[in-house]
This record gives sequence, structure tokens and C-alpha cells, in this order.
Amino acid sequence: MPQLGESIAEATIVRFCVVVGDTVETDQEIIEVETNKAVMGVTTPCAGRIESFSASVNEAYPIGTVLGYVEASVEDAERLNAAGAGPIAERAAQIEPEPVSFESNEGARGISVPIRSEGGPFVSPRVRARIDDLGWSPPEIELLAGTGKGGRVTARDLENYLTALESSPTEKASAMRLAVSDSMRRSWARPLATAGVALPLEPLLDHRKQIEIPPGPALYVAKALAVAISEHPRYAARLAGDQLILPKSIDIGIAVEVEDGIIVPVIRNLDQQPISKLGKVYQDLVSAARTRRLPEESREGSIASVTNFGPLGITWATPIPLPTETLIVGLGRGEKRPVWDEAQGQFKPILMAELTVTFDHRIMDGGTSGRLIQRMMTLLADPENL
Repeated sequence: MPQLGESIAEATIVRFCVVVGDTVETDQEIIEVETNKAVMGVTTPCAGRIESFSASVNEAYPIGTVLGYVEASVEDAERLNAAGAGPIAERAAQIEPEPVSFESNEGARGISVPIRSEGGPFVSPRVRARIDDLGWSPPEIELLAGTGKGGRVTARDLENYLTALESSPTEKASAMRLAVSDSMRRSWARPLATAGVALPLEPLLDHRKQIEIPPGPALYVAKALAVAISEHPRYAARLAGDQLILPKSIDIGIAVEVEDGIIVPVIRNLDQQPISKLGKVYQDLVSAARTRRLPEESREGSIASVTNFGPLGITWATPIPLPTETLIVGLGRGEKRPVWDEAQGQFKPILMAELTVTFDHRIMDGGTSGRLIQRMMTLLADPENL
């Protein structure tokens, strides 16, 4: 299993593109694997014949696991050994292909996240060991009702609960759903707050009519966010000890709904991208995200993100930023609202949508978030300058 990204520690076999006995070329894709970020291909290190596979479909394996063998020429074998691949026997012994189940307590995003319950029901060491084996996280543990002394959860309580679960309809959680679960659990470890304001949409809708591939309102919001952060990088700073880590570049993610989860493609240096080009960029990223084939440069590393929940009919929401992000901006459903026009002395119907900013309260306060929102509002009121 090759290294598939900085934060990826394992991947699941989706399918084999060849069968044992097939002749293959150098760098030919022979195995399709899936991480929580994308579907990718494992390629051959050299030409030869597929001798065997030691992995199985729908099983997850750590990086470095031997997935199979190619019967190669002596020259290729010597070349690969000289390049640092090591003798075949040594490579085979490197990591036994022991499947890693997503039911373990390994983080589905590729980062080991040991489960430690803070508070919640009191459980004995025996029960705690059983819970760890199940790979449960604190929210699941808190569902247990203890019948022991002082509300202690006994082994019988746990087994009774498991028996009750067996009678309920279940389905296997996908890797994507587990990845989202793990990400949101780690995000929620921070103090998060949300502020919002009503955004007039008509300036954006009028401006987009002038563009060949018109960007949606969420792209305008993302561009305004990028410009605001470029002017004041502390909006997207991250806290490390007593240091604020400022962003090196303004890389903004755009949330895209996929089957059973969310993928957040990243647009690099968005503050420098002309709004007239963003429609095509976004189209390509959405297509790639929905087939789980995002280019590597668009998979991670966003400093903030934007999510548009308006198409779902949602007016207001408090989206949660990724663990690596300080803030996320949400855009709700557009709707006509009566707005008082002081000059004309009457109410006028204006198309408005709620704009929300959820942020890490350790980095930003209410005043800071308010200034960020007001700067975005100013930019969005005159999209020609974006």
C-alpha cells in the first residue's frame, strides 16, 4: 500500500483491475483503493506477471502493507532492490496483510484517535476494556444505563445493551460516514460560536449574468471570505500553545455533498483567483469530488471553508469547521423579505439569505467575527471588485 497523503494511514481495497496471471506494464493501475478523501489507484513498480494478491476487497490495510506480488525480470528486481525496495523476502515480512476494520478505534481519517471518556457513566476496568474492543466513542458510552452501585455500568449492563442492539436493524457505516463522524468529534473539542447576518443576494445574481460560466452565490461568498482573510490573516489563524499560526496562503474549501457524506475540495490562493473563472473551476471540482477522484492538490489543507445549505431549503444553520480550520461560512436559502427603504418611505421586497460564520472562539471573539462579516458584506455589495 503506497503513501496516499500526509494524513492517510490506511485505505480500503475497492476492486482489483487485473487478475492473477495477467501481464502488466510499469506504472499500470492494478488495484483501486478508497480513503476518506478519494478513490485512487495502486500501480505496479515494474512490468511483469501478477503472481498473487494477499489482500481482499472491502478490507482496509495500513500504508506499507504488502498487497500482492509481481513476478519481475532479474534486471527489474535488482533495480528495485538497489533503489531501496529491499529483498523480496524482507519486503514480504515488512507488514503482514492484517485487515484493519473500521470498527476498531482507529480514526477513520487515517489518524489514530484513542478513545478516552471524560465524564459520562462510571464503568469498571473490565467493562472499559470491552468498550475499547468495540471501538466506541464517548457519545455511545453515554447511552449505557448502569444498574450497579452508584449508577456503575456493569458487564451485565453492557451485554444486555449489546443484545438489545442485535435485535435492531443495522447497516455497516461507510468509510465516508465514519470519517465525517471522527472529524466532527475532533472539531467539537473546541469552543465554537456562530454569528450571522442577512445578505442581499441581488447584487450577486445581477453580476453573475455577465459571466459565461456563472459562479453560484456560495462562490461569491468564498471569494469575499478569501479577500477578507488576505487582508487580516488572523481571522484564519490556528492556536499552537501560546503561538498564533498564520496561514501561508489563502486556500478555501467548498463543501460538496457526496454519497453518505461531505467532501471539501480546496481552491488554492482563492484571493488571487478572478471571480469570472471560478464557475469552471468549481464545476470541475464538484465533478471530481462526486466521483471521489479529486486531484491531490485539492484534497486538503484549507484554512476555512464555505457550505451552501440553501438548496436544501435550510434558512439558518451552524455548520462546524473541520479540525484543521478556524472557521466556516454558511449560506442559507434565498427568500424575499420586506426591507424598509428610508428614501422612499416604504418597504421593498429584497431577496435575502442568511450568512453565518461559525468560528473557534479561542481565536476570534464576537467583535472580530462581526468585523469579518461586515467586510464580506461590503465586498459582496459590489461584486465587480471581487
